[in-house]
Amino acid sequence: MPPKRGAAMIAEPVLPPIGLEVLHGFGSHAGRAEFRDAVAFADVEGQFIAQPVGRQMAFRHLAGTEVSFAVESSSVQAVSATAVSQDRSLLAVCQLTSSAPSSQVSVYELGPLAGKDPVQTLEELGGSVGRLVAAAFSASKPGAGSSDDPNGLLCLSSAGLTAQIIVLDWKQNELIGRAEIARVMDRVAFNPLDGFQISVSCSSSMELWLLKEFPAPAAAGAEVLQEDRLESMELAKMPEVAGLREFAATFTDHAWLLPACGQIVACSEEGTCYVLSNGRDAFAAPEGAEELQLEAEPYVLCSIDNPFGVPLTGSAPRCIRCFPRGFIVAGTGSALAVWQLQDREETEETELDEDYGVSPVYVHEQTLAVTSGAGSTISSFDLVEYQAENKYRRDLVVAFENSSITHFSLSEVEAAKDKAMPETPLVCGGFHAGPITGLDMAVQRPILVSACSKDCTVRVWDYQVGSCEVCWHAPEEPMGVALHPFGFFLALGFSDKVRLMHILAKELVPVSELPVKNARSLRFSHGGHLLAIIQSKLVHVFSSRTLKKVAQLKGQAKEVASISFDPEDKVLVTMGEDGRMLEFSTKSWLQVNNEGEQPRGESLAVAAGPDGRAWAGVCHGDGNALRAFRHCNVLENEDIPLPPRMQLSAMSLHKTGKDKEALVSVIAGDCTGALRVFSGLTTMLRSADIGLHSDACTAVCVSSDARTVATAGADGSIFVINVEGVATDPRPSGKGSMEVVMINRGDIQQRQDEIAELSTQTSSLKTQIEEDAARLQSETRARVEEARRKDQERVQSLRLKYESLQQASTAKERENLRQMKSMEAMHIQAADEKERVYDKQMRMDAASYVAVEDELKELESRLTQHRDRAKQILEDRQQMQMQELRRQTSEKDAEIMKVKSLIKFTQQRFDAMLDQEGMEQDMEIAQLKQKNDEELEQQHLVEYKLKKDQDSLLRGLDMMEKDRERIANEQRESSLIMNNLKHECETMQREVKKLKDERKEREATLRDKEVEIGTHKLKVQTLKKFKHVLDYRLREVTESLIPKEEMISQLHAQLEALEAEFERQLEMQKTMEQVLAKKTEQVAEVTTEVKKQKEELKQREKTIFRYTTDLDALATTNSDSRNWHIGLKKIWQDHVDVDKLVADQEGSLPLRELGRQVKVMERKARILDLNGSKNEDTSKADIISKTQENSLLIHELDELRVEKKALERQLTMLELRVRQSEQRRAEEEQAALALGHGGGSAQLMDLGGPKKPPSREFLPAEVPDAVKDFFEEAPRANPSAMKGQAKKTVQRTNKSAFHKNAEEREHIQKLMKAAEQNNDKMKLQRIEQKLLQDQLNSLRAKKKSVAPGPLAPAPGRPASAGGTPLSSGLETPASAQPPLAAGGGLSAVRAAVQAAPTPTSTQPGSPL
Repeated sequence: MPPKRGAAMIAEPVLPPIGLEVLHGFGSHAGRAEFRDAVAFADVEGQFIAQPVGRQMAFRHLAGTEVSFAVESSSVQAVSATAVSQDRSLLAVCQLTSSAPSSQVSVYELGPLAGKDPVQTLEELGGSVGRLVAAAFSASKPGAGSSDDPNGLLCLSSAGLTAQIIVLDWKQNELIGRAEIARVMDRVAFNPLDGFQISVSCSSSMELWLLKEFPAPAAAGAEVLQEDRLESMELAKMPEVAGLREFAATFTDHAWLLPACGQIVACSEEGTCYVLSNGRDAFAAPEGAEELQLEAEPYVLCSIDNPFGVPLTGSAPRCIRCFPRGFIVAGTGSALAVWQLQDREETEETELDEDYGVSPVYVHEQTLAVTSGAGSTISSFDLVEYQAENKYRRDLVVAFENSSITHFSLSEVEAAKDKAMPETPLVCGGFHAGPITGLDMAVQRPILVSACSKDCTVRVWDYQVGSCEVCWHAPEEPMGVALHPFGFFLALGFSDKVRLMHILAKELVPVSELPVKNARSLRFSHGGHLLAIIQSKLVHVFSSRTLKKVAQLKGQAKEVASISFDPEDKVLVTMGEDGRMLEFSTKSWLQVNNEGEQPRGESLAVAAGPDGRAWAGVCHGDGNALRAFRHCNVLENEDIPLPPRMQLSAMSLHKTGKDKEALVSVIAGDCTGALRVFSGLTTMLRSADIGLHSDACTAVCVSSDARTVATAGADGSIFVINVEGVATDPRPSGKGSMEVVMINRGDIQQRQDEIAELSTQTSSLKTQIEEDAARLQSETRARVEEARRKDQERVQSLRLKYESLQQASTAKERENLRQMKSMEAMHIQAADEKERVYDKQMRMDAASYVAVEDELKELESRLTQHRDRAKQILEDRQQMQMQELRRQTSEKDAEIMKVKSLIKFTQQRFDAMLDQEGMEQDMEIAQLKQKNDEELEQQHLVEYKLKKDQDSLLRGLDMMEKDRERIANEQRESSLIMNNLKHECETMQREVKKLKDERKEREATLRDKEVEIGTHKLKVQTLKKFKHVLDYRLREVTESLIPKEEMISQLHAQLEALEAEFERQLEMQKTMEQVLAKKTEQVAEVTTEVKKQKEELKQREKTIFRYTTDLDALATTNSDSRNWHIGLKKIWQDHVDVDKLVADQEGSLPLRELGRQVKVMERKARILDLNGSKNEDTSKADIISKTQENSLLIHELDELRVEKKALERQLTMLELRVRQSEQRRAEEEQAALALGHGGGSAQLMDLGGPKKPPSREFLPAEVPDAVKDFFEEAPRANPSAMKGQAKKTVQRTNKSAFHKNAEEREHIQKLMKAAEQNNDKMKLQRIEQKLLQDQLNSLRAKKKSVAPGPLAPAPGRPASAGGTPLSSGLETPASAQPPLAAGGGLSAVRAAVQAAPTPTSTQPGSPL
């Protein structure tokens, strides 16, 4: 129906029609529980498969990527069932239609004559039949008895208001039989041996039906009823299967055993398989005994309790298929079991030939789990058996409940019984198992990305090749997917977040996450720089470059149904479920042009176009329509009405051409699963549609050139369609290839390592091959020489043997010649005897011959008499017949005369009538001549006019002649083409005829084989008598094996638990061994370090002992202190190694600990520095000013003290001079006593108390100045401890000052002056320390300290107060050192002195 367009539409040039062709279809019906045969082989060699995808029927080539689709009617809505004939030549597809009748059956040819169009479509199925759930072809037409029409009947099972079984002659479209049943049967099958018999089954029943002629009518009313019937035969139900009700089985599938023997194998959900007999003996039945056969009762022959064997005991069978002399059952856990009929021995057949009723014996051949199914249940499978390369192959195609399909050769699997089943290929890499929630297409690469919430998978498809490249199993259900236009980046929406992922060669790698929950739909902009995410009533927009949120769009009253960017990415359009449209600018993210009309109807999809235009699928009260908008304003005059119940659920827009001449097209999918194309929405509208999905279409994507469209549906299928007539731009030269992919560097390195390893192996193998070749050549030469030598020896022996045999043969020939002569004499004698006997016999035969000749002459005379008598009888009869003939001839002559007289009368009457009619005709002719003259005059006038017209017609005729010649040329060319085609057709017909002849020959051979098989079956049926006995014994054996099997299963479980425990303990042991190895290595390292430290400790103790000894010797032996510096330098050179000290300082553990503490203190100092940074400036200024004032005051105080001390010194000198002469001797004694008291108090350490450094004031005068300078730092190192001691010493000195001589008093004054100077220096040093503390952090940060690190103290010895090495105080005398630089050296010397052993006794006044 042409759509209504606006009045402003202008005429456009005629464009070609839109063409839609299905390229690929990804999906299957294997996941549907109500669909039985999701896949089947389409040829006898297993090269093609047929499978429904959506509402389409796909034919795939397993060896390549070729796929074709059947041409379906536009009214087809879904595929409900399929069936393939036994010879793989026909395919029946049961379909649901949108128009009446609601169901139809399309029959397609398979094999060499296969085509996309059906050869027959059955619509009239005898009334309303409802949904067709099962179908089956017959193996031979009932009553035909020949193989000319083996697939003539088609049996259907319906699930309407009343379940029915229908049998049709599909070629004639004739109803053969029909019956109403109580339950819906999901599996039907014909008996391959008897086309009158049909088996049907469902979960609760297993039934057999029989076609037979209607009974003869007994009354007239019955004839009327018989004429009203549509079916030609009666479909009658056979009795129930005897013994089957007691099992209470839930049947899942059944099939007829091959070769045809009248037996059925059925599988149940409880895990048991039953072998049934139909109760009809086709070979022993007499003619016309159909009524007796109808009363035959089917029965159970045997049962198989565990068809999958011990490895897969818990698996339940779901489907079953038969092959010659066996069957295959498949079920849960991807399990397959093969059972083979066991051959009987000839001895058993002879013994049991007279018995009857023995059941067949099937042997379990193999059980395997198909690894490609990943543990999923096998919903259906198909198998073919054919001969290739002089051996039989058995190929299987298997469909799983997760919608995956795989194929493999069972012969190859059976050849490797001891090995695990290899990974089998999946068709197209696998399919989705449920509704597809998201689909998107890349612009720069030929890939699709789809997401399914049921199986939680995300798949990447290469739609040029037609396969799945990557399958990623998501941790939760994906709600939506969006693919970047470049094709290397995608976004997935989940319930809690949005994940951004890279597409690698064989996997998806997460990159980042966005905190958006319940992201139902995602979409990248056309440029790929923006990502829009729908969350209920909101739309979040993120930047693809920074992954930051750009905007959050609001304004919809209900949830957002769809979003769309315009082709230039200037506008983002959102459509709510209530049909309200909002338009947002991508620059400011503000609403623009949102003053449109109120929402009308519901909407599920929207597509934004150029110039502010947009289109949406709207459902309102009047119906469905494709509605046009311009800046959110409804353009009702441009609405395109759609059929009812066909609301648009997904759409995409494509623009081609320049702005003014742009061609805008909308490709949309509706709720019924059809794809609709609307091209030229702003100019001349063209439309096309194609049915794809059996459920609603959920997503539609269009390529950049508008020549490829991809759709996804709620039925779990994906279609790729080639579109012609939409794009006006030239086809691009090429598109991004799948050859360019992203891959991890680790994978590249792994592949490179593998290549290198393989290259190494190849080179080693080549070397080995060369070595083997050389070795084999040498061995071959040796063997050839040995063989030649042996041959020569054998030839020599054979020559000797030949000579001996020749001599023996000569002797034997002579003996034979003698025997022949004797035998000839005997033969001649015997011949003479035989001749005498023969002559005697001939004489006897001659006598009997004469008697026989006499008897023959007598018989000939009798025969002559009988012949004469018979001739007489014949002559009499001939005369009688002649008389009768004359009588009849006279009667016929009389009748002929009567007829002649009647003819003469009739002729006279007819002549009179002719004369009268002739006169009337003459009058009419005269009148006609007059009228003709008048008309002739008028015709002359018309002729003049026609001549004028003729000239114009001749000119047109010339033009037409030219056209005719052109058309003739074209017809000539077409005729040549037709002749070529006819020639090809004739060639193909000849080939078809040859194939039919071959087929007939094969069928004849098959019939002969079936006859032979029937004879063998007669022998097999004689063994059925032992059935009950064997069943009873088998039951007993089975019951006795049940406890053992339970025990075995328990032992297996215990063994698995023990193995798991053993593996766990083994892992723990390995972990502990690794830890133990690490600990052992650490212990070895620590032990080595301890040994090294012990050796170093011993070496250091020796060094310290030698150093102490040398120092003690220097102090005790050398009394002249002025020469001590020479000894100290020698001690330094002998005992101090600067490099070793620095190395020990850097590597020793105490120094590392000290360094760690220094770092801690530095960190604390930095914290204090940060806390005191606010008052730093003011404090520094105050300290500097006060320091300057204090310096001035101290300077003045020093001057005053100098003057005071000078005066005091003068006064003391005067007093001493007055008393010098009077108290010289007393002062000498007091000086000696004072000297002894000072030496006893100046010891460095006591044996029982702590060590205290002596002050310089308390040292006697005999102590050298170098030693006094060593202790100059002592008050500065510990001023608080030495303050009291200094005061006491001064007091004691003052008390005894008046008892000393002038030199001692002068010396004491010098000491006091030095003490006061030291006190002043201490005060200055405290002030300097405060200033230096402020600069400590900066000095340490810049690392400008030039002093070496602290020395490690010796064991048992305290560390020095300073941090400089010993060399700083020992290289020069202490008097030459500045006050601040001498501290480190004095502390080191003091530590060495304190560590020296204390003398046992000290004499008063002895030197240190």
